[in-house]
Amino acid sequence: MDEAKPFIGDPEDVRRWAENRRIANALEVRDLRTTWNSPDRAFWAARALLGLFASINGWPPPEDTRREREADAVRNRFLTLRRRLRP
Repeated sequence: MDEAKPFIGDPEDVRRWAENRRIANALEVRDLRTTWNSPDRAFWAARALLGLFASINGWPPPEDTRREREADAVRNRFLTLRRRLRP
C-alpha cells in the first residue's frame, strides 16, 4: 500500500483553497435552491428540455450506434473474464 506523502508547501494555501471551496459550494447550493426551489418547477423545466430535444432531434431519440458498440464490447469482455475464472 502506498504511504502518505508529507505535504510540502504553505499550509495557508491549503486553508485558503478549502475556504474558497466551502464558499463556492454554499453559493452553488443557494443558487440551486432559488432556481429549482420546488419539485413542480424542476419537473416542468425537465419536460421543457425534453420538448426542446424532441423538436431538434425528433422523438424517440435516434439510435446511438456508438453506445451499442461500447455495450457490446463491455459485455464481451465480461463474458471472456467469466469464462477464464470458471473452474
